[in-house]
Amino acid sequence: MADTAIAHADLKKKTALSVLWSVIRVAWSTVATFVIFVVLARILGPGDFGTFALASLFVEIGRVLAYAGLGDAITRQLDLDEELADTAFWATIAFSAIVAAVVFVFAPYYGDLVRDPSVAGILRWLAPLLPVSSLAVIHNARLAREFGHKSLAGQAIAASMLSGATAVVCALLGWGVWALVAQTAVNAVVTVLLGWVSYPWMPKFRFNVPLFRSVFLFSISLVVTQLMWMLLARVQDIFISRWYGPVEVGRYRIAWRLIELIGQAVLAPIGSVALVTLSRLQNDRVAFRNAYNKIVGAAALGTIPLLLGFGALSNDMIALLFGDKWGNAGDIATVLVLMSVPFVMNFFASSALSAVNRAESILSVAALQLAATLVLTWLLVPYGVVAVAAGYTLRAWLTMPYQQYVLSKYANIDAKSTFKAVAVPFCGAALMAVCVWFAHPIIVAHVANRWLSLALSIGLGAVIYAAFLPTFGRSAIRPYIALALSLLPSRRQADAQST
Repeated sequence: MADTAIAHADLKKKTALSVLWSVIRVAWSTVATFVIFVVLARILGPGDFGTFALASLFVEIGRVLAYAGLGDAITRQLDLDEELADTAFWATIAFSAIVAAVVFVFAPYYGDLVRDPSVAGILRWLAPLLPVSSLAVIHNARLAREFGHKSLAGQAIAASMLSGATAVVCALLGWGVWALVAQTAVNAVVTVLLGWVSYPWMPKFRFNVPLFRSVFLFSISLVVTQLMWMLLARVQDIFISRWYGPVEVGRYRIAWRLIELIGQAVLAPIGSVALVTLSRLQNDRVAFRNAYNKIVGAAALGTIPLLLGFGALSNDMIALLFGDKWGNAGDIATVLVLMSVPFVMNFFASSALSAVNRAESILSVAALQLAATLVLTWLLVPYGVVAVAAGYTLRAWLTMPYQQYVLSKYANIDAKSTFKAVAVPFCGAALMAVCVWFAHPIIVAHVANRWLSLALSIGLGAVIYAAFLPTFGRSAIRPYIALALSLLPSRRQADAQST
């Protein structure tokens, strides 16, 4: 029992430190990405972003198929077999080359499907990047498995900065949508180079068919599931393009991209270690459930107020940042942020089910969500892009009960405890968003400077949320405060002396 407690405490510290490094990585990358994104959105138009979004959708489908879930399979191994790592590396390379050839050949047909012929030429430049990017998949999976998030942070920072600078220069030179292609290419090359430097592992030229089959049977379910998750967020682009063209796709994408940036800022650091941490606890159901709820609760504390606060101010925020050419993107964002609770829960449900080897359950949740998205998008797309966003939000809430049922059945995570973990952040964020929604027009009426009025509204929201948490949610936030204090150098030194 003592050894188990020590192991759990050690895992908790490793998880927290990994989250800390992931926070540093994501914070830097998010700020850099956001600044670059603003600059590019002011130089380029909605049509450029829409065309690239349509092209990248097909490439991302290919990427999911090419990587075949082998990186995740390596990450979740309790005891990694070196021959398995070699096998996964060469399988990833082979799959990537095959998929790249398919993307190259079928690019024109996809361009006809989305009614944007310029997509085909972009795809034929993006396709070769698939085998290039695959060179670092297993290296970074091994790095993540060993809690090497400090090195992953350095990779992400360097890649985002170099690729972003390239894109801005190319956009200023008048490259249009090709500036985004250049950004993708530089990001891929830099990530691969730094991946090999960070984890100097040279795979041996060997391929074990039985070992490959053992992980592939598990991974194939993850591949299908990842494909469905990706289509879940992107399939609307095809409907919008066929009905309204790439310009409206660009406006829808920029609204969703801002929500993704918020998710990346908070969810990505925690999610990067969630699978590893939960996998180590898969044989202790009580510790597993508690860890999952703490992870979801921590994510909700930061994500939900950011999403709802952004939704309350999205129209002015997008107009000020990107210009009036982005039209109804603010209205789209306001509707999409209403799915903040299922947005957070969706992010971690797959990690929990993967950790307990229930890939087929993840698949069933993803299939239901994708089917609901397709039906609702098909029904609502004639009524406009904002209606498509409303359908997507409705789908998130309608399918959440089934997701919680699956978690309860296979991972011993009851919905009541999970909702309790997110209740305080949601209530505080909802109160804050409503107050900001009504206060912002009054502030605008009395403050002529639009930037200053926006800043005052953001400050008001921050004060309301910060006051709500200790007043009504002291017990909910106490564990996270204690964990943060335990990471301070003085506290860690004291703990070491006491043991």
